[in-house]
Amino acid sequence: MDQTREVVLVNMPFANLRWPNLGLSLLKAAVQRKGIPCRILYLNYDFAEQIGYDVYQWIADHFAFTLGGERLFSRHYFGRFPTSNREYVEEVLRAADPHFSERDELEFTRLTAEAKTFLEKAAAAYPWQQALVVGFATTFQQTMPSLALAKRIKAICPSVTIVFGGAACEGEMGTALAEQFPEIDYVFLGEADYTFPEFILRLQAGQLDGALPPGVISGKAVRGSAKPQDDSAAFSALIRLPVMNGSRPDFAPVSVLVEDLENLPYPDFDDFFARYEASDLNGLFEPVLFFEMSRGCWWGQKHHCAFCGLNGQSMRYRSKSAQRILAELKFLTQRYPATQGCAADNILDFRAFDSLLPQLEAAQLPFHFACELKANLTRQQVGQLLRAGLGAAQLGIETFDSDLLKRIDKGALGVQNLQTLKWFTEAGIEVEWNWLYGFPGETPLTYERLVQLVPQIVHLAPPLGVGRVRMDRFSPFVQHPERFGMIRPRPSRAFRHVYPFSEEILNRLAYYFEFDFAEGLNPDIEGRRLVTAISRWREDHTSARLTMHRDEDGTLLITDTRPTFGFRQHRLRGWEAALYLFCDAARGPGAIRDWLASRPAIASKACYDALERWQRDGILLRWDDRFLALAIWVPEQSELYQAARNVKARIEQHWAERRAHI
Repeated sequence: MDQTREVVLVNMPFANLRWPNLGLSLLKAAVQRKGIPCRILYLNYDFAEQIGYDVYQWIADHFAFTLGGERLFSRHYFGRFPTSNREYVEEVLRAADPHFSERDELEFTRLTAEAKTFLEKAAAAYPWQQALVVGFATTFQQTMPSLALAKRIKAICPSVTIVFGGAACEGEMGTALAEQFPEIDYVFLGEADYTFPEFILRLQAGQLDGALPPGVISGKAVRGSAKPQDDSAAFSALIRLPVMNGSRPDFAPVSVLVEDLENLPYPDFDDFFARYEASDLNGLFEPVLFFEMSRGCWWGQKHHCAFCGLNGQSMRYRSKSAQRILAELKFLTQRYPATQGCAADNILDFRAFDSLLPQLEAAQLPFHFACELKANLTRQQVGQLLRAGLGAAQLGIETFDSDLLKRIDKGALGVQNLQTLKWFTEAGIEVEWNWLYGFPGETPLTYERLVQLVPQIVHLAPPLGVGRVRMDRFSPFVQHPERFGMIRPRPSRAFRHVYPFSEEILNRLAYYFEFDFAEGLNPDIEGRRLVTAISRWREDHTSARLTMHRDEDGTLLITDTRPTFGFRQHRLRGWEAALYLFCDAARGPGAIRDWLASRPAIASKACYDALERWQRDGILLRWDDRFLALAIWVPEQSELYQAARNVKARIEQHWAERRAHI
């Protein structure tokens, strides 16, 4: 085998344009460690340049769960759509979005022709005969675009080896893809940091006729109904990892999890930043550094959130040390011109407050980052995150109903979600979270309480999205539907509009599933008032304020412009101001009694009268039998806002000086 041929990794639509593909960037670095040339083709940029940035983002964001991007390319693999456009629009798109218009339908139909043009150009964009391997990542509506291009590459160069991997290939989904699509030579069913470089070395040496690394299957073998060989024991000895125990289903050998993240290479983003710099899209958005501090979920390892299908077969939590994370971030921020970063982690390591965050604060790196957070934080922890460089918070809130949160094993109360949302709103940074409804166990009272809550919190950051809860593969909802009163699970209806396969095959390919409730409410009907209230929240948020300001004489001035309450001001003095500020964090009846006991001069009745008056006025909320003050500090008196502003100003100054030096 010619050892000068390179490995080509392909990032297809509809991957995010703002950041590099982290998985491919890690694989590139790992392959290059072995002395093998490798490059990443960011063909998602080619399609975005062809159809325009706004249209690309419309498909990437708006059609994520209806598989619109997948359907656009389906015709160009199978030769026809499995269903008519009218059926797809009515059964899927308008069912998900009643406001999907005829103009939207015409635009979506037009893009089918654009997809064909793109594939023709992509097939001619690289001399595929020079590739040792062509690898496709399949996440974010990338499966059908990747298959359509793989089919064309095989027609041009039948001898090239084509491999698939990524989230859409994990477990049974990858096996089903290998069975149904003859263009696929091999599929990686899970983490490939160890197995992919070893696979490439064996391919170079002509040794793939023997056993494959664990977690890798041969498309030819599964299509021939022959059980592929698996040398997990030999490979585990090679990399000094224990052999996974337990039974293994046919054609699904167990992948090797990366237990030691410390020794992974730094991701190689060179191809991404070169593509961004050369692109017509340069300047429309700022590129983002993508990095990982951990894999799996420490909470999910103990209490798997019922709706969560993330991590697939690799929920076990593994984390890099604070020293390794800091060294990696220093390297990335020095090498690449990006002021923003985003952590790929599903959850921040709870140990970071004692280890990583103090080091990040001291290091003063020239970028701020986004991170997914469990929403049971303290105000002190929020401040610590901001000083360490957090510039955007991705909060795992989902709902404010504590009964539902307990039912789905979230490990947080609704009032904790509320206070964390309040503090991040006060900080003035970007806050992202999603509101889900349609959970098993909801009642008319659930919806009524939440609808009544919304007008009181319209000054807080509204949800990025709102939608019915789904059954996602690998989630407890799918694994144990009977526990949650879910019946008749079936692949999301969108899949039959992409793949012309039987229900049995779709059941193995699908990640999203639909279901019926054994009994109870119809969320599509009962949830309408809640969806309407949340929509109004988004409209009202820009002008709605509930702020507090301390005057020179100590008076706490609370100004309210929320639409439901009209323009009102409240002046709290003395012990009333102290009590209100005490409730900045949610306080239960016992904490209120202790507060009173330490101030014997204050009459108990006066205290509880004040709490009741503030509830009527809507400036204090009683939720989960705790009292929570809803007002946030004005920016000039907020330590959280000032912390975020100081970091932002420091970063801007650094990059201004760096650009001037260049």
